[in-house]
Amino acid sequence: MKKVYFLIISLCLLLTWFGVNFQTKAQIEVNQTTEANQVSPNFVVSQFQVAGGSANDEFIELHNASANAVDLNGYRVVYRSAGGTNDVAFVEWTTSTIVAPGGYYLIASTGYDGTVTPNLIYNPTVCACSMSATGGGIGIRNGAVNSGVLIDSVGYGTATNAFVETTATTAPPANAGQARVNNGCQDSDNNANDFSVLNPSAPRNAATAPNTCGGGGTTLLAGGGASPNSLSPGATTLLTVTVLPATTPPSTGIAVVGNLTNIGGAATQPFFDDGTNGDAAAGDNIFSYRATIPTTATGGTFTVSAVASDAQTRTANVSFNITINAPAAGENPLLLGNPSNATEDIANENNYLMHKPQYSLSYNRSRATANWVAWRLDTSWIGTAPRQDDFRPDTVLPAGWYQVTSFDYSGSGYDRGHMTPSGDRTRSIPDNSATFLMTNIIPQLAANNQGSWEDFESYCRTQAQAGQEIYIVSGVVGNIGTIAQGRVIIPQYTWKVALFLPNGTNDLQRVTKATRTVGIIVPNFPPLNINATWREFRVSVDAVEVLTGNNFFSNVPKITQEFIERRRDRQ
Repeated sequence: MKKVYFLIISLCLLLTWFGVNFQTKAQIEVNQTTEANQVSPNFVVSQFQVAGGSANDEFIELHNASANAVDLNGYRVVYRSAGGTNDVAFVEWTTSTIVAPGGYYLIASTGYDGTVTPNLIYNPTVCACSMSATGGGIGIRNGAVNSGVLIDSVGYGTATNAFVETTATTAPPANAGQARVNNGCQDSDNNANDFSVLNPSAPRNAATAPNTCGGGGTTLLAGGGASPNSLSPGATTLLTVTVLPATTPPSTGIAVVGNLTNIGGAATQPFFDDGTNGDAAAGDNIFSYRATIPTTATGGTFTVSAVASDAQTRTANVSFNITINAPAAGENPLLLGNPSNATEDIANENNYLMHKPQYSLSYNRSRATANWVAWRLDTSWIGTAPRQDDFRPDTVLPAGWYQVTSFDYSGSGYDRGHMTPSGDRTRSIPDNSATFLMTNIIPQLAANNQGSWEDFESYCRTQAQAGQEIYIVSGVVGNIGTIAQGRVIIPQYTWKVALFLPNGTNDLQRVTKATRTVGIIVPNFPPLNINATWREFRVSVDAVEVLTGNNFFSNVPKITQEFIERRRDRQ
């Protein structure tokens, strides 16, 4: 593993540092601009309120700005957290719902306390779509969540990756709305210019007098996605591009060509709308292609791009991300050993090996948590990506296995505790988002999670900044009860082992009897002092092995392994 090239002079090191930082920012930008801004052909978000006099006092007003009636069947209104990468739907229409030319349509939360009657009500608890008062994004999609055509969007407040068109508008104060200017007609694809605060808010519904804005569907629009969008080498995913034809003049001869080189495919791969190659229905303007990830693929998040075109020479660009669950190139968190000899055999359901580009883990189906999670830390993993907070099920678990949700922890009295910390994966938004998969989460006492556990996480990051690379394994042991109707076991103890090396190459060969290792064992039950430091819980690595039955650093020569594991850290 190459971290430092010893023959590079100091000037080249400085240039490399700048290059890495530039690449990090570029990666973040790519992940934030996968859907091009386009002036909406018909439907727009015309006003929204995110906070008011009661909990979830929020609404979203829609406006058919065109001179033609719009049928909402197949449309969705979706929400994305300020830095998130995944959509959740407020509402979706599965039957014909006509909005007149120039008409308004109001959807509101069950907590909405205004006097204007909503046309449709959503329950934020059910849809997990309660809007943040400080930042987020609202979108209108035609088609599936995450992959349907994005008709219009608005990002507000602290939004960085949440449907922002050019620049986010401000977050409205309580009981105020952000309203699209010119009675919902201005659409310059700059949220900051197109919206202004309306205090107090003044929502409109289908009974409000219509206001047409002119224009028409002169633009070809497209959106794309993959199902699944997270998979292992050798697996197959269905790529789809949904096209919304232009109407003025009508689109004919629509075609889609994708560039799949980032996932081992062709640079000019046709997509199909003829019922073949994974396409569900011919002639529905959903173009499909079933792609297989090469077995030799390295892990990471990769972009697939495509171009939709019509015979009228209009085009629409679309791109979306696919995560390949394998160690990233040059990255092997299990280089020093697999602590429990976990395998990828589904029959080994309580010691099931899973790889992510950011970490590897042994999953325990009976516990519904990991036994352990392993990762490597150095400064290449630390950047400027914001914390995503997008806790979600891990959909790549084997079929039939229960997928833990964030709501399984609601009211439990336990934190959603990270194994691989969010702060250790800030190089890019996908890297940080991966730490919020529920397979990386355990029920953790707040005094543990926010006390000595976090203290050791911060310490390791300071060591990385000081020129160390660190191989870390964290995990759980014991059973003191359950949450989620008995599905998720609460561990009695959390533990962690870490091995520190100066940045360099040939890591396994550089481990010597003098190499520093640290073990900690932290109770996951009260009483526990939240102000305790990690050093109060230090033990030898041997002590963690006795507690857990694991064998750490098993790839290190036996004599060296015995020396480094029996020594209790004193630094």
